[in-house]
Amino acid sequence: MIKTIYFRVDGDSGKFAGLGHINRSLNFYAHLNKKLDKNHKFVFLSKYKEGIKILREKTNKKIIKFSKKNLNRLNFDKSDVVIIDTLGAEKFLLNKLNKNKIKKISFDELNLRDFKSGIVINGIFFTKKILKESKRIKIYQGLNYLVLNKNFSKKKKFLKNKKNILNKIFICSGGADHKNFLFKITNHLLTLDNYHLNVVIGSAVKKTNKIYGLKNEKLNKKVNIINIKKYMEKNHIIICSGGTIMFEAIAAGFKPIVFENYSHQKYAIKYFKKRNQIINGKKLNKRNLNNLFYHIDNLKKSNINKSYMQNIKSIDGKGLSRINKILLDYINEK
Repeated sequence: MIKTIYFRVDGDSGKFAGLGHINRSLNFYAHLNKKLDKNHKFVFLSKYKEGIKILREKTNKKIIKFSKKNLNRLNFDKSDVVIIDTLGAEKFLLNKLNKNKIKKISFDELNLRDFKSGIVINGIFFTKKILKESKRIKIYQGLNYLVLNKNFSKKKKFLKNKKNILNKIFICSGGADHKNFLFKITNHLLTLDNYHLNVVIGSAVKKTNKIYGLKNEKLNKKVNIINIKKYMEKNHIIICSGGTIMFEAIAAGFKPIVFENYSHQKYAIKYFKKRNQIINGKKLNKRNLNNLFYHIDNLKKSNINKSYMQNIKSIDGKGLSRINKILLDYINEK
């Protein structure tokens, strides 16, 4: 009998979902596709064209445009498993899965009333709310279940800059840049003397983005870097949005200057600010942008060694391997 593993996942240029969910689900898919036998098949349920395009490039599996109409056409088998990565599942999806008694796992899920049974993994949304486990819902929450690229599990020995010249600034908004984060930050920093600006442009950043039009001898642009950790470590200061890139910066030992790009990021930003692991730039408006120079000066005066040790210990970068085991065990469970 063939068991189907469904991935309900969305991704776009940043208007609604960003690309973090797509990348995370692709990591899980790659592991499960390697470990499971031929009696398992994969189907992706996704809404937005940008995410669907990446899924087509990275897999050769069936992709269904997600909608209530298309969901009603699906006939789930009790042996199937649904993996949900959309910052909480749609109520109509949960109703159908519950009615058919389908096994399910949801990431960053807070709606336990409709979820009813299965596994919830909150590596990010635990910062918003700590959930209580029940007999029918197994909950994994906390930074041990934060999914990052496996490169972030490798910790580099801290080497303090003896000359204390902290002049290389890394700027990144993640895979997409719907709100022109890269341009606003970079253009503002070009007025600073004696700094080198290294801007990482994600795979979903459109060619019409203003960042491509910026040119300066102090500015270096890199597009869609594969090993972002390695490139991070060539810099001294990180300025980023509050998504996955913030977690990556912390895991790499940096104390990043973080701006809230989307409202759901505020919980994680508040969590790390309270622990003095980041500098909170707040929302990216003109007033807060003008405070950026002040934040950079304060960061240069801080104890970089102390921040490094605290941050690499808080996020060990092994969340992907932990969750891969949870998923595999749950799928194989009889």
